[in-house]
Amino acid sequence: MSSQPLFYPASPVNVPATITTPSAAFKKEVSKVMGSVVLFFVVYLLLIFLSVLLAIACVYVGIYMIIALPRLMTIMLGIGLIGLGVMVFVFLIKFMFSVSRYDRSGIVEIKEEDHPKLFAFLKQLSQETQTRFPKRVYLSPEVNACVFYDSSFLSMFFPVKKNLQIGLGLVNAVNLSEFKAIIAHEFGHFSQRSMKLGSFVYNVNRVIYNMLYENTGYSRSLNNFASASNYFALFAGLTVRVVMGIQWVLQKMYALVNRNYMSLSREMEFHADAMAASVSGSANCISALRRIELAGSSYSAVIQKCGELYKEKQVTSNLYPNQQTMTRQIAVNYKLLLQNNLPVVNESFLENLQLNRVNYKDQWASHPALTEREAHLTKLGVQADSCDDSAWILFNKPEQWQQQLTLKVYHGVELPQDIQSLDAMAFDGLILQDAETYSLPEVYNNFYEKRQITILDVEALSAQPETECDPANLFSAHHAGLHKRIRAAEADLEVVKAIDEKMIAVKSFDFDGEKYSRNQAAEVLSMLQKDLDALKQQLETADKQVYSFMYSRALQISVAKAMAIKNGYIEHFDLRKQADKYFEHVQGMLQGLEPVYQGGLTLEEAQEIIKRLKNEEPLLKVYLKTWMESGAFDHSHTFKGRVQQFINSSYTYFSDREFFNNELNELQQVSTESWGDINEHIFRKFKNLLQAQQVYLMH
Repeated sequence: MSSQPLFYPASPVNVPATITTPSAAFKKEVSKVMGSVVLFFVVYLLLIFLSVLLAIACVYVGIYMIIALPRLMTIMLGIGLIGLGVMVFVFLIKFMFSVSRYDRSGIVEIKEEDHPKLFAFLKQLSQETQTRFPKRVYLSPEVNACVFYDSSFLSMFFPVKKNLQIGLGLVNAVNLSEFKAIIAHEFGHFSQRSMKLGSFVYNVNRVIYNMLYENTGYSRSLNNFASASNYFALFAGLTVRVVMGIQWVLQKMYALVNRNYMSLSREMEFHADAMAASVSGSANCISALRRIELAGSSYSAVIQKCGELYKEKQVTSNLYPNQQTMTRQIAVNYKLLLQNNLPVVNESFLENLQLNRVNYKDQWASHPALTEREAHLTKLGVQADSCDDSAWILFNKPEQWQQQLTLKVYHGVELPQDIQSLDAMAFDGLILQDAETYSLPEVYNNFYEKRQITILDVEALSAQPETECDPANLFSAHHAGLHKRIRAAEADLEVVKAIDEKMIAVKSFDFDGEKYSRNQAAEVLSMLQKDLDALKQQLETADKQVYSFMYSRALQISVAKAMAIKNGYIEHFDLRKQADKYFEHVQGMLQGLEPVYQGGLTLEEAQEIIKRLKNEEPLLKVYLKTWMESGAFDHSHTFKGRVQQFINSSYTYFSDREFFNNELNELQQVSTESWGDINEHIFRKFKNLLQAQQVYLMH
């Protein structure tokens, strides 16, 4: 027996064997899936049988026509008839020659000599979970870990070695015990203790999906057959009709098999979680799940920043220190404790994110909700110590691999020769600068977070006497949470509407912890709308109270101070109204161009679209010039130059039956990117107003 590596966290002791025994719910879902798979094969074999009969009949009649009446027309019709029978049969068996290959363009394979400690760790874990060691190990840039393989027809019947993929964004966000839990979860899907049915059903789904949606090569062959002769085109059309009928049958089967598979998949997640808990403990699994959620947000924010910098011809050389900086910034924003530079994601933080009152069982979800997984892990109650060392200790030369995987983030774009590479410190400086730019004074207690205030009648409010108001109540936790509750209520409304209109196929749902049938959706919609209206009214009243308080406090000092507050709000509301007009104009203009990208336009239609565009373009340029003069584009010298160049341009967009894509693309990019800059400009000016008025909370 091999000795346990020093960098391998201790496992729980006295873990009951029943923890990893498939549950009754698991076995029930297995039975349902087996039933649907058997039904699929019965239907599929019946279709094969009928297609063989059709092929035999078509070949027999086709050859008979050619022999009996050896003329050009009958020969062509005979060949066409034979082609119909053969092509229908080929459609049903083509999946046997199809191989679904995992896209490896964004990942890097690593070897044991590259990372001996990591491979020793994985070997120890594979032994503990009784799982075959992965065929290959890959690194990816993202916050993920998964097991994958190339699937084919034979993989339904013969075991296929799986590959392990580890995302460095994940490694960057968890400690060693949590990393062990995550990889054990992935191994748990394919361990000797786990059912093999999930892999089998996955391939059945791939078969159906192939016949429904992956028909590029088949369609090309059918088109080539049709283009050879008008006679063949007739039979190609008939083939399409027959294939459409087969696809209709398979669509019904796909829905049945896939819906049952999703239910099984959720149970398999619980089973894999149990496997992870059995070797790493419940608490480590729960903390891993929570940190993954937070890591995904920080990683996405860094990727978004990379996109912004790419437009400025700048790239980061290593995004993983940047992700850590973003994670710490999120921890600061939400007052989360840091433990060994990793945030402790507590229950109150998660509860603050879960304000929805409507819940339903999503039969198409492949994973259970985070709350369900945590409850399951807590119920298992497996105790284990936690190793707080960073998961990076398993990797040799981590910085080198971080830089290599950072390059993979940019593999889909072309990097210009004059691109500037930013080191971690420079990039972090930009992240912190953004955090400072978009943060508002703490005294407002997040009252203005991620929302726009109500457009107020400033003149009327200024003429009213101040109402008695405690400054502490203006920015209370209740007032600060109103906009979040409004967003949650709006989301709940959309869900219940979808249930009512049968866009979400459920018979019942929960509202405020009580079960309602779909027939009662209208009743719940009425309650939700009433609550939403009340919340919006409360928020509008709070916005009015804040303005009246600030104006009155300023007036106590001087009329000039009060006028500064009043004019600041008037300017803010005017800017928002101007922005709305600009957005409406841009949206209408771009929507008018949609037929251009759909294709199939006549010359007259194309000319009419461009004529309308040229009539709308002058006002767009007036808007852009106005916003540029107000300083909306000053933050980016590069983009400001593009806006000026567009204003000075004389684009024709279309000539001699040809659209000028470079001009149309520049129009779209300038229009959409300017909209984001305008919103940021309005935000910055509003922040200045909030900073100026906070002094009145101290008097």
